[in-house]
Amino acid sequence: MKYESAQQTAIRPGLSAHTIRERDTQPEHGEKASANGERPVRVAMPLMNSAYPVGKCREFIEAIPDEDVRAIAWGEYYYYSGQAELAAETMKPYEGSADPALRYSANLVSFFANFTRGRIQQAMRAFEQMQADLRNDLRRDSAPVQRAIGAFAVTASSVLLHLPMGCEVDLQQYICYLPDGLKLWACYMLAHRMYLEKNYNGSLAIAELSLSMSLRVYPVSAIYVHLVAAMDLMSLKRVEEAKRHMAQAWALAQHDGFIEPFGEHHGLLQGMIELFFQKDYPEEFEKIIAITYSFSAGWRKIHRRISRHEVADNLTTTEFTIAMLYNHGWTAKEIAAYMLLSPRTITNTIQVIYQKLGISSKRELGQFMLS
Repeated sequence: MKYESAQQTAIRPGLSAHTIRERDTQPEHGEKASANGERPVRVAMPLMNSAYPVGKCREFIEAIPDEDVRAIAWGEYYYYSGQAELAAETMKPYEGSADPALRYSANLVSFFANFTRGRIQQAMRAFEQMQADLRNDLRRDSAPVQRAIGAFAVTASSVLLHLPMGCEVDLQQYICYLPDGLKLWACYMLAHRMYLEKNYNGSLAIAELSLSMSLRVYPVSAIYVHLVAAMDLMSLKRVEEAKRHMAQAWALAQHDGFIEPFGEHHGLLQGMIELFFQKDYPEEFEKIIAITYSFSAGWRKIHRRISRHEVADNLTTTEFTIAMLYNHGWTAKEIAAYMLLSPRTITNTIQVIYQKLGISSKRELGQFMLS
């Protein structure tokens, strides 16, 4: 399989390679100049919000002049590169920061890092802190950008882990106040929510439109958007187009070691991850599978605690992939062609899945597969 290079991925219609290189090497450092010329106002999730040269993430972080913003960016880096322990430890001093941007950033990363580590109490504390901060921001009529960051953080945790918001807020009404890099990731969240509602065409439209309208390449946010687009296309059985989005996501992620997003998207994408990585990137594949198991285990613990619903937690990765595809309307023959297995193997595996879950029909399977 031939993959696009990171530089090829960065070039979009209407922008030359020279223009992309010039724009995307301008440091942002997660800050905006204040109106009166004083110290720049900090922006949440500085690495996600920054357009830095692909493959130069560590150098970019080291060049951030603000010590606290730099620490937050390192915490993000550790998380995206599959180092949840380091991410949680780096963010811990900022979870109670007086600066809203630092506090929201720390709690958002801590939430995901701690549940990946299986530290459910710490994860829920971070989530509850974000909920409380957002409720306070809404009551105090804080600056729109601060409310937008709160809505961004709480919605991310809620949508991606199927948790209740805990307060009435619609991210769409605040998205215009977000800086561009976070705006792109917010579009990923809106697309992901639409994907969960099984509106795959609508989700795909959001993903592809947000990528086409982004004037700069924000690698972290773009990775997630490409992955949700791949999930949509797999659900629509447009496999070759899904592969192209997967290749573009990997081109943005590979040289900075950002394997966490691939481990997180373990549902329909898991089968593609096996086909895409197992042969050509065996070392990365092993790490991604390890992330998948730890992320999924933490997700199941939180989901059970909040929703009291059962989920499929005793299936192998291959069984889980087949169950997901079958639940999304793929036939045994289609799954076999995609996974390079025989239809008989798929049919037998489906029966094994039924036995493990204690069910006897496709209708019952749906309640175990939350996607």
